[in-house]
Amino acid sequence: MADAADTIIKMITSRKSYNGSAPLQPSEPLDKLGLDSMEVVSLTFDIEEKFNIELPFNANLDIKSKTVADLIETVNQLVAARTKSA
Repeated sequence: MADAADTIIKMITSRKSYNGSAPLQPSEPLDKLGLDSMEVVSLTFDIEEKFNIELPFNANLDIKSKTVADLIETVNQLVAARTKSA
């Protein structure tokens, strides 16, 4: 599932308001990346579309409690569950 992590990190770092200069670390809180609320919504939609999943949280409400690793783990779990049910 490293591909999912790489893809998500690229999706985050390609956002216009991303404020990181060093490589993005999985432990970084999502609310500290500099993404504005519209970019968070856009990122959520892009992830859902790319992985054919539905994220279970409202990114705008839940972002303060999540890290990049949490987001990656959630995506990996949802992809695995979708694969099992297919």
